[in-house]
Amino acid sequence: MKHPPHDFAPAASRVRQRLLSVQALRAVAALLVVLFHLRTGELKYLAGPAVLEDLARHASAGVDLFFIISGFVMTTLAAGRYTSPGAGLNFLMKRVWRVVPLYWLFTTTVVVLMAVAPSIINSTYAEQSYALSYFLVPHAQMPLLSVGWTLEHEAYFYLVFAAFLAIVPERFVSHGLTAWAALIGLASLWHDTDATPVHILVTSPLTIEFIAGALIGLHWRRIPPPLAVPLLAAGVGMYVCAATLLPTTGLETLNEWHRVAIFGSCMLLVFTGLVSLEGFDRLSVPAWLTRLGDSSYSIYLSHMFVIAVVGRAWAWWVPVSGSVSHLIFVAATVLACCVVGNAVHRWVERPLLEMPSRLRARHRAY
Repeated sequence: MKHPPHDFAPAASRVRQRLLSVQALRAVAALLVVLFHLRTGELKYLAGPAVLEDLARHASAGVDLFFIISGFVMTTLAAGRYTSPGAGLNFLMKRVWRVVPLYWLFTTTVVVLMAVAPSIINSTYAEQSYALSYFLVPHAQMPLLSVGWTLEHEAYFYLVFAAFLAIVPERFVSHGLTAWAALIGLASLWHDTDATPVHILVTSPLTIEFIAGALIGLHWRRIPPPLAVPLLAAGVGMYVCAATLLPTTGLETLNEWHRVAIFGSCMLLVFTGLVSLEGFDRLSVPAWLTRLGDSSYSIYLSHMFVIAVVGRAWAWWVPVSGSVSHLIFVAATVLACCVVGNAVHRWVERPLLEMPSRLRARHRAY
């Protein structure tokens, strides 16, 4: 008699519907990205040796962690809904509402600043396409809101995954995701010097990070409990070694395949280890970290504005340089990014997300 693969997960009653470790890792990813961009801000607004110059050189790996989390969340939310009527379209509409309105708000902020205070905006923004930026269509320049380049990758993943939901039976999803990753690998064998921005995005190995997260979302309950801590330790150790031994030029100069192989892998190990630990009740996540994770998208979209404001204010009011000044500046700016992000989440993002359900409730009342 053939037995099904063993499921190492605890009983369903003990598995949290909302994994707090995922929210905590969202917070970690957001803070890493903040530190990475703050590294540039520190060099721009403060004189003297920078605290983050070496420490945060590879902190943009937070983006890789975000991609893995996104893939995991997609397959976790989609369980039991594959090939059901309207599943793909419903998924796509929810993801658009989750991502686009807040992104449009901050993109519009950039547009307004370009009109009223162009001196504080990067001059290259004038060459960027407004329409393509708003609709997350890849083009030769960065989007108006520079962090929007990651949302272009998110949008592509959402489109393809919506197709999976609509037409792929659940038992074949792992096979389909693996085939998708293999196609990306095959596409790398053809080097097209005239590739369009859309072609570059579609064949980017960064999509493999989404796929890896999605596969973990399907199978994480089958990971044996004793492997959780070794996976976490291996991921942390790999990140520290990579950040220490790689060239000082930083992660952005790495070939994308190298980036995925090194930083994507270590973030995947960290993510899998923490999720497994929580799944078996071996992890306690601080409440403040999960709340910060709830605000991670707002922090991600707003932090560049906060860094610019704090940096300019600091350069004007605190002309003193030195290591203490640098440390206080870094701490104050990170705190400001968290406070502003939490405020945006509470007063803008969350009301936007709740709007569809409120409208439905009002409609039913009538």
